[in-house]
Amino acid sequence: MSQVTGRANKRDAVLRESARLFAERGIEATTMRAIADACGMQAASLYHHFASKDELVAAILTRSDAHISGLYDAILDAPLEPADRLEAMIRATLDNFGHHRDAARIYYRDRAYVAESPLLTQVRDNAVAHDELWDRSIEAAIAAGRISPRFEAINLRRLLQELMWSTARLRGDAVSADDIVHVLLHGILAPEPGRGEPSHRPEL
Repeated sequence: MSQVTGRANKRDAVLRESARLFAERGIEATTMRAIADACGMQAASLYHHFASKDELVAAILTRSDAHISGLYDAILDAPLEPADRLEAMIRATLDNFGHHRDAARIYYRDRAYVAESPLLTQVRDNAVAHDELWDRSIEAAIAAGRISPRFEAINLRRLLQELMWSTARLRGDAVSADDIVHVLLHGILAPEPGRGEPSHRPEL
């Protein structure tokens, strides 16, 4: 293993352990010494990889942000119908939570920190852009008759985000992505006797 590869692996290990601790304890309650202990290194060695706790948090959230931004960009480039695009965005968000569960928990748990950190300007700007993408996608589904017009896009987006965020607090595969998508798009009621199964994507 080269020195560069070894350093990259150690950096990834530091990010992984610090993300776990930040998610469990909160950013303020987690010290650099605690992170160093979790990584099995001296605190001084940790500073060779990251100059501060703020840099660590920024690296964790920026990595997660880059992942979800890439997924959303791919969805935008695909020729999808409004309802299909909305489902793809839900699946992309769940996929991001699956790959960056601790980052999601940090983002939502320490919202005040995220809102103020000078190192997270791009993350905040992207979050606004993502919200606008959600609103446009929901509005398109409403215009296409796939979502009831009684819902306002911004309110439905906030509801979907909160429901999806709740899955980030679950460990393991307690709930499958397919089950979550089904509940979010199709509800939880079984068809009435004699009416058969509902259509693939009933009106929300």
